Amino acid sequence: RVDYLGTPYTLETTIDTALQRYMSDRLQAAKSPLVGFVAIDPANGHVLSLIDRSNMSGVESVCLSGQFPAASIFKIVSAAAAIEGCALCADTPLTYSGRKHTLYRKQLTDRKSGGTNEVSLRDAFALSINPTFGKLGIFRLKKDLLEEYAARFGFNQPIDFELRIESSRFSAGDDPYQWAEMASGFNRKTVISPIHGAMIAAAVLNGGKLLEPTIIKTMASGENEQVYCGNSRIMRQVVSPETSREMKKLMEATISRGTSRRAFRGYRRDRVLSKLSLGGKTGSIKNESDELFYDWFVGFGADKNGGRQLALAVLVVHDNLVRTRAQEFARLALRHYFEQPSSGRS
Repeated sequence: RVDYLGTPYTLETTIDTALQRYMSDRLQAAKSPLVGFVAIDPANGHVLSLIDRSNMSGVESVCLSGQFPAASIFKIVSAAAAIEGCALCADTPLTYSGRKHTLYRKQLTDRKSGGTNEVSLRDAFALSINPTFGKLGIFRLKKDLLEEYAARFGFNQPIDFELRIESSRFSAGDDPYQWAEMASGFNRKTVISPIHGAMIAAAVLNGGKLLEPTIIKTMASGENEQVYCGNSRIMRQVVSPETSREMKKLMEATISRGTSRRAFRGYRRDRVLSKLSLGGKTGSIKNESDELFYDWFVGFGADKNGGRQLALAVLVVHDNLVRTRAQEFARLALRHYFEQPSSGRS
């Protein structure tokens, strides 16, 4: 219940109280300086959980703030652009040389040598191989496709929501090396909010449709007269259903054999997680002073039998001691949500 200009109103929210309470307890126990958690029902854009915990100045709402470096979660956008704009698929062979998580200019040539490694787009995404995505940025996506697909996925534009969301920002620049940085997420200029990250994960499950989020079901006056009804709208079709299916393969590989393999170890034998299609993308980067470590997980869980789905984003900002990782919180949330019977939710 809220009061506005002396008039009482009753709100019914979309929050799943069981999930909200469960994750609040776990995030409140976290000792990292900042944690944000967002969970969305991809079917309708309902925000099921929205949790902020911050000991840092200058951050009013973690989940709604668009000031956090996207890091490698931007590879979701780059991969979608490569699949739809350049006719790649999950099994398309790509190459890289040197280490997987560096991005030196010498790694970004199109020449093959004795040290060149071949990898599929699926594994380049799952293992977050920066030089592979850097080369995609320089030789295939370039400035135009990077900017087009960033805009499709909602960067540099407002997101309609009952609460104010800061816009996520992206700029490709004119230097080809910048295209490599942007495509791979190897930069601090591309920034995003956790709620926007969850929306992007939801679009993969939605056949490429980007939905506006909503957190209020209804709002009624003291006379029980409904004055507001929250309805999610489709912002746009960001990619085709076919591209969405290929993206799902890439994100599932992150869990099965990629950067989240350790955090989700044993999920195929787990009585809850084994029944789900699980996908995600990790991202991590330090701030300029090397004092903070931004740690992301953006992903989803979906009942293999066509039942419920959940899209989520977790951001943990660590200080000099890395504690519970974002993907570990994501596993807890997914397991808890799908363990509970849907009929018992409020």
